[in-house]
Amino acid sequence: MSVIKSDIPKENFEEYASQYLVGGVSSTFRRNPFTGKTMYASKADGPYIYDMTGRRFIDFLMGNGAVPLGHNRPEIMEAVREALERGFFAMYDTDYSVEFARKIIEHVPCAEKVRYTNSGSEATLLTMRLARGHTGRDKIVRIDGHFHGGHDYALCNNLFTKADMENDGTKPSKITNLTSGIPQAIGDTIYLIPWNRAEVFEKLAFEKGDEIAAIIMNPVDYNNGCVTTTAEYLQEIRDICDKYGIVLIFDEVLAGFRTGLNCAQGHYGVTPDLCCLAKALTNGVPLAAVAGKEKIMMKIMDPENPVVAGGTFTGNLVGCAAGLAAFSILEREGFYEEWLGRAGDFFESLQQVFDDVDYPASIQHHGCSFFIYPGTRECVQEPRDFGKLDLPFAIRFIRACEEKGVYFHSDFTVSAMHDRQVLEEALNVIGEAVKEAKEG
Repeated sequence: MSVIKSDIPKENFEEYASQYLVGGVSSTFRRNPFTGKTMYASKADGPYIYDMTGRRFIDFLMGNGAVPLGHNRPEIMEAVREALERGFFAMYDTDYSVEFARKIIEHVPCAEKVRYTNSGSEATLLTMRLARGHTGRDKIVRIDGHFHGGHDYALCNNLFTKADMENDGTKPSKITNLTSGIPQAIGDTIYLIPWNRAEVFEKLAFEKGDEIAAIIMNPVDYNNGCVTTTAEYLQEIRDICDKYGIVLIFDEVLAGFRTGLNCAQGHYGVTPDLCCLAKALTNGVPLAAVAGKEKIMMKIMDPENPVVAGGTFTGNLVGCAAGLAAFSILEREGFYEEWLGRAGDFFESLQQVFDDVDYPASIQHHGCSFFIYPGTRECVQEPRDFGKLDLPFAIRFIRACEEKGVYFHSDFTVSAMHDRQVLEEALNVIGEAVKEAKEG
């Protein structure tokens, strides 16, 4: 018998929620940027999400990419139950937290030591703090338009739509916004540069290298859809960091475990000094981690002037149990080959859906995740490319998909539980939605 009782109305739920939650949501990012509405979920299972009325949707948001193994994954659920049966507690490390760290070190190339955090935002904040503590320098180089969470050091120019559109790619970018509530002084700790322009970083490092503690970047940018880079570019950045004593940080909160167990750094063959892991790390159960080279990570334990890193819930029993279960799935022989092969076939068919109705769209994908850029067949690579996109079409298209039972939000993922039958059903719906949106 449930101890939680609810007589909340199922219809007009957003109006009801707004009486108690700011904006009716627990996170600003939960309002769908295309429909203007919020999806309130009553339950989820496999590739499906159910709204408050019980209506089922094929889900391509998958918890902002945090649930690539599928909702309500049996192995994850069983691990969480086993953890809870120990008697729930906080603030203590366990055999789970130690074993999970060992697994991370086994699979992630840069990982020599691990420290847990509660979220991806906390992880990026800690990597920046570690880099400053290790080098004794204050400045962090960020990529103009890359997203690294919700803390002050990450929020200026944090998406392509907020980037310095006047930058032609040959120089550092201007801070075009700091976001309300963030002190102007934060801007003095950050340098912004365009992505995939190693020569700009080289020049900045030559001129300001003795000020720069670290450069942080997404090795695959899923926050702006799906924008990739090359191994050559990442290696150039690695070489510049080595030359000037700059810490290289990969934010793999979204990129991690989408192409394989060794994450984007393994895929590209370029190893950072530190990396941030979350989301797929535990298939959506709250937990994150910073992993990296021992000489940097051990600054946390400096007896004289340590970098502070800790929290009541870091390395919690439930999150570590979910992470161990996730690894047990990802480690299965042939798992990635079958999953990513199926996803790749879907991406090809999705491109064909748009081509068949002669509507220009670029389906960009990497690993299990993808994005639909409507209005162009050219590859979207930088902030100014967003000017080519057909936003009115995108709004009509995503609204039509939702009306027909396929849910898109801000980033798109094919989970391991989207089987071929589900994907074929989704393609049929998407085909109808494309025609409606084009006619509109």
